[in-house]
Amino acid sequence: MSFEDGLAAGRPFWQRVQRRFRILLAMVFLLLVICPVTIWLAERHRNHNLRSIGSAYQWLGRTLFETSSAYRLYSGVGFVVYYTVRVAGVSLVAFGTGAVASRLVNNLIRKGKGMGATKATGHILICGWSSKGTEIVRELRSKSVDQKRRIVVLSRHAEDPTKDDSVEFLHGDPSEADDLHRAGLMHCSTAIILADESDPAASAGDRDARTLLTCLAVESIRPEVYSCVEVVRSENRQHFAQTKVDEMVVSAELTGALLGASARTHGLSRVVSDLVTTHKGGQEFFRMTLPPGYSGLTVSDALTPMKTQFDALLVGVEDAEGFDLNPAGSRVLHDHDILLVISDDAADLHPHAIV
Repeated sequence: MSFEDGLAAGRPFWQRVQRRFRILLAMVFLLLVICPVTIWLAERHRNHNLRSIGSAYQWLGRTLFETSSAYRLYSGVGFVVYYTVRVAGVSLVAFGTGAVASRLVNNLIRKGKGMGATKATGHILICGWSSKGTEIVRELRSKSVDQKRRIVVLSRHAEDPTKDDSVEFLHGDPSEADDLHRAGLMHCSTAIILADESDPAASAGDRDARTLLTCLAVESIRPEVYSCVEVVRSENRQHFAQTKVDEMVVSAELTGALLGASARTHGLSRVVSDLVTTHKGGQEFFRMTLPPGYSGLTVSDALTPMKTQFDALLVGVEDAEGFDLNPAGSRVLHDHDILLVISDDAADLHPHAIV
């Protein structure tokens, strides 16, 4: 009987476990206590090999692993005990094997349906699933990412939508606290909240509304987690801004702006695609700590040595508001500064790259 069948039958899972445990305990008691004591009482005056409890247990051990009784038996009770040991021994092995196999099968079924809970820590949690999820996983699994973190997907899909064995799928509602805890929200490093496509009939507004609930749940449970959210309609940006998520990507706004800019500056879409994707190979954005000897230099003074030493182009400096892109040439660099550079390989930036 499966986990779901047990629930459907109206008998809680813990009761079925207790019943199995009682049967197993009774079989063990029969085999390890009643049988040795009984055969000692029946044979002790007739059989010099069974004159003590210790010898009775020795007979039991040998009889379980041999094809016949370890000693010749002289009483009818002894023969009954012998056959009881043979049957109980085989039954106990079969029962134990069946219990283990049943547990393994149930675990596999529950895992396939996303019914369990993750044990991952420091992972990336993807709340909801959309057509963009596959591209996100591919970027996170790129060869240029040195420290690949586990990926856990929590979605309302009935079956695993990722079709990726390296991704752990959990079925649940990302806006529910219990499901977020099962997905390891308290131990993840980053939460990516997608506009879930589990309901094909949902409109763009409905998807944004559900995403907004998920953002509120994530930020209320663990406000310190770094969160990135996908917003479908640009007019809903103001509502998501109230949730205090760290980053918003507005699909319609970003796509429309890129198409419009590409119409003005031909080839721009290929440049942007090259910079933000890793699997295509080309130039990419990287964050890096300030190398030794650069503290106290102005941005203008740092450009040439940065290109010479790391073959990287300095395009921004991170501050409390985000990245200061194309910073003033007179800006002075300090030890704690994080640089945004363009390079074709993180290895060129070693050991300063943050990936």
